[in-house]
Amino acid sequence: MAFDALVERVTKLVGAPWDTQALDRDEPSFRQCTFGGLGLLSFHVDDARTQIRIFDVTWVG
Repeated sequence: MAFDALVERVTKLVGAPWDTQALDRDEPSFRQCTFGGLGLLSFHVDDARTQIRIFDVTWVG
């Protein structure tokens, strides 16, 4: 369940990474979002390379 929810969220995230919450106002490219009701995904948006880099995944359950 957790892996499927993560894959689904990342798939959506690739198309709209800025539709998430900034971790820090001074560093808006560092973002986070929830997935699957019990997960938290933290990542960095690199517009120049058109990529996201996931650096933390937390699943409670």
